[in-house]
Parts: sequence; C-alpha cells; structure tokens
Amino acid sequence: MKILFITNHLNGNDGWSRYGLDIVNEIKSDNKIFCLVNKISERENNYELMVFDKPFKYLANPIKSFKTAKAANRTIKDFSPDIIYFVVEPYITILPFLRLKNEIKVILTVHGTYSYFPNTVKNIVKRTISWFLFKRSLLKVNKIISVSNFTKDYLLKNISNKKFKNKIENKIEIVTNGVNFNEIKQIVKKDNEIKQILFVGAIKGRKGLLESIEALKCYRDNFSDNFVYNIIGEYDENDNYYQKVILKIKKYQLEKNIFFRGRVSDEKRDEYYKEADLFLMLPVNNGRIFEGFGLVFLEANAVGIPCVGSNDSGSREAILDEVTGYVVDPNKESEIADEVDKVLNKKLIKSDDCIKWAKENNIKNKVNKIFENDI
Repeated sequence: MKILFITNHLNGNDGWSRYGLDIVNEIKSDNKIFCLVNKISERENNYELMVFDKPFKYLANPIKSFKTAKAANRTIKDFSPDIIYFVVEPYITILPFLRLKNEIKVILTVHGTYSYFPNTVKNIVKRTISWFLFKRSLLKVNKIISVSNFTKDYLLKNISNKKFKNKIENKIEIVTNGVNFNEIKQIVKKDNEIKQILFVGAIKGRKGLLESIEALKCYRDNFSDNFVYNIIGEYDENDNYYQKVILKIKKYQLEKNIFFRGRVSDEKRDEYYKEADLFLMLPVNNGRIFEGFGLVFLEANAVGIPCVGSNDSGSREAILDEVTGYVVDPNKESEIADEVDKVLNKKLIKSDDCIKWAKENNIKNKVNKIFENDI
C-alpha cells in the first residue's frame, strides 16, 4: 500500500509532527510511504519533500493553496498513492485543487483548535474565504479521524448548515491518540523526599499554567510546600503570557518551587519523567482555542506517573478518572489541591494502573483502528 502523508515535519517536537511521526514509524515497514512537509526533519529521511509553507498561511489563501497543490500534484502523479493522509488540518485547503483518481482515499485527522479552522481567522472577509475552503475540502475527504469526542463535538457545533453537518458527521471516527511504547523506557519509581511535579508542553494560554499555579499555591497553603514543579517547554521571555506566569509565581512567592527548564533533549526529558511523582497540566479553552487530547498524559502514564488534567479539554479522555489520575475543573484550585494531595501524599493512584491504561492506548492499536479496512 502506498500512503502519502501531508504534515508539517517529522521532528516529533510538536503535536502535529509527533502524531505524524508515530504513525509513519508504525506502518513504514509494511507500506511504502512518502511525506510532503514544510520542513525536512533532522532525521534526514529519504521520503520527505518540502512543498508547504507554515500551516497558518493556508487558512484563507486560495492562491497559496492552488500553488502548493500544483507542486503536490507532481508528487502524486509520480508516487501514485492509494491513500493521502492529511495530518495538519489547514493543509487540507489544497485538496480542492488536487487532481486525484477516484480510487485514492483521503483521510484527515482533526486534533483540536484547527479542527474548525475558520474560527482562527479574525478578519470577517478572510473568515468567509476560509469557510469556503473548509467546506470544499471536507466534502472531498473520505474519512475524518477525531482524536477525541471533545474535538468532534467542537467541530460539529460550529457547522450551522444541517445538510453539510450530517455529511461530515457520517465521516467521523473517534480514535484517540496513542503512545509509542517503543520509545518508552520503563523505570522503577522511587519515593522522593521532595515531591516532583512535571509539566511538558508549550508555554501558552491553553495549557493552563496560570491555573496550575493557583492550584499549587492552594496545595502549599493547605498541605505541603515540599514540592518542585518542573516546566519543560520552549518559551519566549518577552511573551505576554509567560510574563503573566512569572508575575503570578512572584506574587505567591513560589520561586523556590517552580522552575522553567526550557526545551531539553529527549534524554534529559526522560530523566525528568524518571523523577516525577505527578504530571500536572490543566488545559483551558476560550471557545476557539483548546487542547484536543493531550498525548503527554499517556506518555506520563506509560512510565507509571499519575496525572491531573482538565475537564475543559480533550484531556478528560486521556485520563481514566480516579484510576490513572484525576479530571478536574481547572478553575477550582481547592479541589485540584485535594487531588494533588491524593496523588503525592495519600498515594491513591497506582503506577501499575497507569501503565496498563497507557498500554491499552498503544500507537499500534490506534493505527490498526485508523486504517481498518484500508490497508
């Protein structure tokens, strides 16, 4: 089977590329694959071709979509794929301009914020153009994989045309994200004297760091100050949200508890996972920007780390509530503090249950479901 993937890149250091890379690695031994990207990966694979610009530039720009489709058509003609798999939602805007044979099947995964990408366009004229591209594109898709019911519900509630909505709903299948156990190093958990709490992700509003700090202040005031919150992820010191986070840390005098570690190597990240007692991330959404699932929760569970995540996002489907961690209201800091206490001090969540849940969500199982009856 020949499968053409359309994604941003295969470095695996963001949500889109991690998703695409895991699927490609899982199926490449049994299928012939090729990838159209906007950046050649550091892995120097011989099956990548750079034809795309950055994803946001395709939201409302039919001229750019047309030009990129023209370049993609050459690869499609030469490669002759059986399946074209769009990993990055905005890139689907090239689909109306592609010359495809009827037998080619088109699959799209919708992850989160960009599942209904017209909402990300502020200018009303451009949003109308974006809607037109969105509608034309989705009508040509054969199957839509949604990484959560949360994402599916968001997509459908934004489509007002009932006839179009019914067509799209019939194409959607729920396949939550899967963790790649081939890259997980199993560890023996130890009982830390200073409790280690971990966050891995981009430093941005939807990740809920301000809410996490509120909860940790409450935990400190009511339970213990014997903890460290390690924040792993790239950040810009001049970014407005980062500055708000820093101000709140200083306001609550948590400078000795909360540390920004920046972007780290895979090896260093594994060390932080090895030491962690709890993974804490409280995604929030403003109606348009949200976390569609949260693979990091499964990655933490895979090495036996309990999680506390938000019910205001797809993370509520990544966590098995009261078994692999707790699903909480991100705005109720006292309740979150209680759940943190249950993990760190009462030890009500068992590492074995976390690992079992992660194994049930192995990427191999997810890929089999995605391509069921296709390959």
